[in-house]
Amino acid sequence: MAPKQSSGTRAKAAQSKSPSSERTILVTAGEGQTGRLVIELLLTDTNYSDKYKSLTALVFSEEGKTSLDEFTSQGLEVLVYDPSDKQALVQAMEMVDTCLLIPPARKDKAKVTRTLLEAAKKAQTVINMVLLSSAGADYAERDKQPRLREFIDLETLAMQPKQDASTGDTGHSPCVIRAGFYAENLLLYTKQAQGEGKLPIPIDDHHKFAPVALGDVAQVCAFALTSVGPHGMADEVRGEILVVTGPQLVAGPELAQAASQALGTKMEFQSISEKEAIKILSSDQGAEVDEAEKEYLLEYYSLVREGKTSYVSNAPMLAFFGHRGQEPTEFFKTYSSEFKPKKRRTVKNGPAASRTRSKAVNGNGDVAEQDEDVEFVDDE
Repeated sequence: MAPKQSSGTRAKAAQSKSPSSERTILVTAGEGQTGRLVIELLLTDTNYSDKYKSLTALVFSEEGKTSLDEFTSQGLEVLVYDPSDKQALVQAMEMVDTCLLIPPARKDKAKVTRTLLEAAKKAQTVINMVLLSSAGADYAERDKQPRLREFIDLETLAMQPKQDASTGDTGHSPCVIRAGFYAENLLLYTKQAQGEGKLPIPIDDHHKFAPVALGDVAQVCAFALTSVGPHGMADEVRGEILVVTGPQLVAGPELAQAASQALGTKMEFQSISEKEAIKILSSDQGAEVDEAEKEYLLEYYSLVREGKTSYVSNAPMLAFFGHRGQEPTEFFKTYSSEFKPKKRRTVKNGPAASRTRSKAVNGNGDVAEQDEDVEFVDDE
């Protein structure tokens, strides 16, 4: 499901003191939700659209290329990743000076990311290297949360060119953005939210985390890519590890309370086991989620249960945009149609019910009209 942007994510973008840039930008995994939203911001948001010369997306399939067709008329060039043609990758990197490296949501993401970084090193032109990583990766244990921990390995690879003279200009201006748990992951539970009025999450009542809106992460990425400083990107970005979480630390019941407030109907938190979480992810609800991404989600929930996500990091949002980011209530308002319990039709006798005419089949098989009392209620 495509992410939605609230008014808050665009409300107060920072004004750059630098003139329009001649920057040439490449966004990898452009067909993914994060990449696509960053591309959309760069093309359509006036805070960014005049701060670069060209924009290219690298995708991992022909289907992914087709998914970005709507942006090609706006100047986006789309390249399809071919791991067997490493020279083509180097040539693609030679055409840009700025890269947003988004590891793809697939099992071989580490291998793919290494291949792209090697191509960038050989190109020696990618001055500004922004890697999208994951908050919590530094707390992950390699034997318990390997999908999370491998982001630390990728961060190390992304920062190495800075001290390697043989790579030319590549990586001279690096930045790592560690994104927190995407609030949009909660959309996996809309079936339970609509049908039962519940948010089933594999954590206990007292476990806390700070879900972040995908739109806020995309804004930070777009800001970093188009920021300008004396050595590449702006000084507040260059060489930084930017941790971006949501603005509010919440436990499951507090998350349900925010949903109830936003939706105007009661929503309850349901603590489920990891086995039950796997069952949901293995059902139709998780059909569009890659297996590696499912593993990542389960590992992140395990971090929450271990108490390793009990923090917020709003500094990038406050510094760049002047606000904390999308609050939980705003998130649920943005996606109210996906979460709000559907109304069901029930028969009820009494003055509060509406009087309607309906058709009924009697014992002889004849159809007869009859009055019935009907009340429409929220399916809570």
